[in-house]
Parts: sequence; C-alpha cells; structure tokens
Amino acid sequence: MASRKRAGFSLLELLAVVTILGIIALVVIPRIASSSTTAKENACFQNKSEVNGAVERYFFNNGSLPANLAALNNPTYFPDGIPACPVSNATYALDAVTGRVTGHTAGAH
Repeated sequence: MASRKRAGFSLLELLAVVTILGIIALVVIPRIASSSTTAKENACFQNKSEVNGAVERYFFNNGSLPANLAALNNPTYFPDGIPACPVSNATYALDAVTGRVTGHTAGAH
C-alpha cells in the first residue's frame, strides 16, 4: 500500500480551533469594553481637575471666583475651549459657593 499524505485539517481540528478562539473572545471583549468606560471616566476626572485649577488661577489673578465657566473660556485659561465630560458629553458647572465643579463624582455624570 502506498502511504497517503494529508492535504488539510480535519473537521475535529477546525472545531477545536474555533472553540478556543471563541473562549478567547469571551474573555477579551468584555475587558476592552470596560477599559473604554474606565478611560472616559478617568478623562472626566482629569478635565474636572483642570477646570478646578483654572478657577484657582482666575481667583489669584482677579481676586474673586468666576461667576460661571464662561469667564474662563479664553486663551489664558483654556486655549482650546472648556472641555466637556467625555462620558456624558455634558458641560461642567461650578458651585457658586465653593467655586468647584459640581457633580461628576463617584461615577455620577
């Protein structure tokens, strides 16, 4: 008898590879989705910190807190404009008493 060479993969081998790829996808895809959300939340907290820093610079330059964020919308404080929350696309608001950004804490956007 002549020896016969295999020309391809068996159905069982292909099934094993597809199963392994499916398991890998089940592990990786949720991590990618959650890391995007985490990145947006971290960017929101960074933006909030930058706005609060700009409020402090405004206070040191002018001797009073700004009435609203529109007073900071100039090249001295935000050359590219006041950032918006990357999670909700909402604009930030100032607390009139404390001069700090309101909301956007503990996941509330």
